[in-house]
Amino acid sequence: MTEVQKPPETLPMKIVVNILLAVVMIFPLVLVGSGLWLLGQRQFGEKVEAEVLHCDIDIGYKASKQYCTARWTQDGVVHTGPIQGSGDNEVGDTVTATIRGDELYSRSLGLPLILLGLGLPFCVLPYSFVRRKLRRT
Repeated sequence: MTEVQKPPETLPMKIVVNILLAVVMIFPLVLVGSGLWLLGQRQFGEKVEAEVLHCDIDIGYKASKQYCTARWTQDGVVHTGPIQGSGDNEVGDTVTATIRGDELYSRSLGLPLILLGLGLPFCVLPYSFVRRKLRRT
């Protein structure tokens, strides 16, 4: 009797498929989690009016980041510092912001809603996959 052996390419291909499946399963959950976290950061905390003073763009080799500075008054004391979630289109404007610890967050809902809008529809894939796997057992 001869033994039937699997070709050696099968195992590496299985690993690649499993890694791709894990990414497809985890990616929507990361999007939804990030959107919910940003939504919480922007909505819960002490609300203040902040004037966006200026924004600087840090251009790197592969990516660029924008850092904005704002001035706000808290308990009668004027503070100046970074504001998260604000852009150069808001320079000179007064925006509503939330203070969480030492950080100031713009209350703009654009990015959290985009993340939730992209992540929630794709959560159907992990849900249906897990549901199908549980039905088989």
